[in-house]
This record gives sequence, C-alpha cells and structure tokens, in this order.
Amino acid sequence: MATFEYIVRPVVIPNIRPAPAQKIVPSSAATTVDPEKGFAIIHGNPAKQLDLTTTTSSSISRSNGVEVHRRVDRVRVYQVTDDGVNKDNYVDIEVANKLIWADYNGRQTRNYKRPKTADNIEITDRDILYNRKSGGYL
Repeated sequence: MATFEYIVRPVVIPNIRPAPAQKIVPSSAATTVDPEKGFAIIHGNPAKQLDLTTTTSSSISRSNGVEVHRRVDRVRVYQVTDDGVNKDNYVDIEVANKLIWADYNGRQTRNYKRPKTADNIEITDRDILYNRKSGGYL
C-alpha cells in the first residue's frame, strides 16, 4: 500500500547539468622558461623567397572573314493562286550555291544546294559569278 510519504515526496532526479570547468593550476616544471617547449619543429628544405619579375600577356583577335567569290543561280518565282500559277506576277531571286571567303585560316569554300524547279519556279540563269577582284557585285 502506498504511504503518504511516497505520494507527497518528490522524486529526486540526479543532476543532469555538467559540472563547471575546473581551473588547471600550472605545475612548477611548466613555469620555468624552456625555449624548446611549446614550439613545433618542421624539418625540410630551406625556405626561399619567390620573386616573379616577369609577366605574360596574350591577346587573340578573330575576324569573320571577307567574301571573295560568289556563284549564284537566277530564279524566277511566279505567284500561286487558287486558279493555278499566275505568270504575269513574278519575282526574280538570286540563290547562292557556292561561297568562297578568306579569313585567318586561308580560303574557305562552302557549297549549297541548287534550287529545284517546280510549277511556279523557273531557273533563268545558272552559275553567275561575282568576285571582289573584278569589281563585281561584292
């Protein structure tokens, strides 16, 4: 049977707080001055001062190049209506099929597909050359 003491008396829990830090008293041997104590000794190659007196700079510039030659085909494109192709209304277009340009790598060539004929597309002239030296189109 529970007695009055067990009901009223609080339970004593052990102290969960840490104890305060204790002060360390130096020993008599540590109070004497010893130049070898307390220093780390590192062995290795002797240290040298590194002095860089030279600097390096580099620069790169790049151009897109200059077009030298162009080969084109002249094409006539007619208007397409619901009734069919209107031959009275057209546009003449020059379609490049080869470009040659000069840049820092030398001459570069790029070939393109030639235009194809259709009901409303007619090729009027082929392989018209323009170049820079002759004072042509370019």
